[in-house]
Amino acid sequence: MGKVTVSIIARILCAISILPAASSLAQSPARLAVIDFAGDEGARYAALIRNAISESAANGFELIDPDLTAAASKGAGYAGSLNLSRDEARALGQSLGCDFYILGKVLLTRRVGQGEQYYYEALAGIFIVESRTGKLLDFSFLSEKSQDESEAADNLRRSLMQKWRKLDDYPMIIAAALKKQNAEVESVSKPLPVVAMVIRDDEMGVTDTQPNFYNRLKPGYTEQADLAGITATVDLEAVFLEDGRVGDVEVIRWAGFGLDESAVSTVRLLKFKPAERDGKRLTIRGLVRYNFRRPLTQAAKPKAADPEEIERLRRSIRNVIDPPRKPWNNPELKQDRNPDD
Repeated sequence: MGKVTVSIIARILCAISILPAASSLAQSPARLAVIDFAGDEGARYAALIRNAISESAANGFELIDPDLTAAASKGAGYAGSLNLSRDEARALGQSLGCDFYILGKVLLTRRVGQGEQYYYEALAGIFIVESRTGKLLDFSFLSEKSQDESEAADNLRRSLMQKWRKLDDYPMIIAAALKKQNAEVESVSKPLPVVAMVIRDDEMGVTDTQPNFYNRLKPGYTEQADLAGITATVDLEAVFLEDGRVGDVEVIRWAGFGLDESAVSTVRLLKFKPAERDGKRLTIRGLVRYNFRRPLTQAAKPKAADPEEIERLRRSIRNVIDPPRKPWNNPELKQDRNPDD
C-alpha cells in the first residue's frame, strides 16, 4: 500500500514539473521583425520601434536581429512596397522567420495653411502584418504639426513611442492575434460552391455567368492617403449571393491609409442581378480590384493665365526676336555708317 502511495505522489510531482514547461511552450514569445521604414529618416523611426519591442521582451515579444531582417528581406526580393497581396506578405513573413512584422512610411513635409501660413507636418503610417496569413493585422496613422520642422519630427517620435507603450495599442494587438493563433484549431470545412470570376472597377462584365451590376461605384480616396501621397491597388475577394446580397468580403491585397475600408464599404453598396447558369441563380466569388490614385488637388491645378503676364511674356519674346536698336552716338561712325543697317 505504501508503494502505491509513493508511486501516485511521484506521478503527481512529475505532472506538476511538466506543467510549467508545457505552459512555457504554449506561450512562446512572439517573434517580431521590423523592416526599415520608407520615407524621411525611416530607419531612425524603425529603430524606435525596435527599442520599444526590446523593452517589451518581458511581455512576450522577441525581436529578430535587424541585420538578419535586412538580409532576409533583401534575399526575398522585397523592394519596400506597402501594397502587398496576402500571398506576397505571407512569403515575406516566411523569409523573415517571424510571427509578425512591421512596415511603415514616414513623411516630413512643409504645407501651406490658411492665410498662406507655412507649417510642417510629420506623419507616419505603420503596418502590422501577420506572417502566417499575410493579413494586415493593423494600420495606424500618426500625424504631428508644428511651425518648426524639428519639433514636428520630435513630436511624431514621441507619439510613436507612446502608442507602442499603451496597453490598448500595438502590444495588445499583437498579443490578441497571437492568442487567437495559438487557440485556433485547424478544421476542414466544405468550400463554398462558387464560380470564380474577376471584376474590375473599369470592366464590369455582363454575361449569363456573372452578376449584372446595376451601378458602378468607385471608392473614395481618403484624407490619410492624400496626405501621404499614396497610389495603390486594393484587391477584394467578395461573395455575390444568389439572393442578390453581398456576402463575405475579404481583403487580399491591402494598402492601409483607410483605402481598404473604403474599398470594402463600396463593394457592399453594389446592386446586382445574381449570376445565372441554365436559368438557375448562382453564388459567385469574385475578385474586385480598385485602383487608387491621388486626385489633382485645387492647389496643383494650373492657374488661369493672367492677361498682364501674357502681355509681358509677349514683349519679352518680341525683344528677343527683334531687339530694340540703339542710336549711333559715335560721330565718326555716324558719318560712315547708316544706323538703319
